[in-house]
Amino acid sequence: MKTDYFECQCFSPENRLVFTYDDEDNEIYASIFLNQYHNFFQRVWVGIKYIFGYKCRYGHFDCFILESSDKERLINTINQLKYDKKKDNR
Repeated sequence: MKTDYFECQCFSPENRLVFTYDDEDNEIYASIFLNQYHNFFQRVWVGIKYIFGYKCRYGHFDCFILESSDKERLINTINQLKYDKKKDNR
């Protein structure tokens, strides 16, 4: 398994993309960390809503800005998946 890390331009450790390539299954797993609530009372409020089964109808989203220097590395990671998929189909 090969893992590539991409940091956001804001350099926050919370805003990071992690791609793990599994050559046995020929799959890429993407891990994206969503923002946490930093204020204690916000975390308590979210916890209370969670206990009572509240779910946001919009889901949970965050953004990520890819560094210009990482674009080529991301393309290479995706090309590796394409190359190995072609190799499996032979």
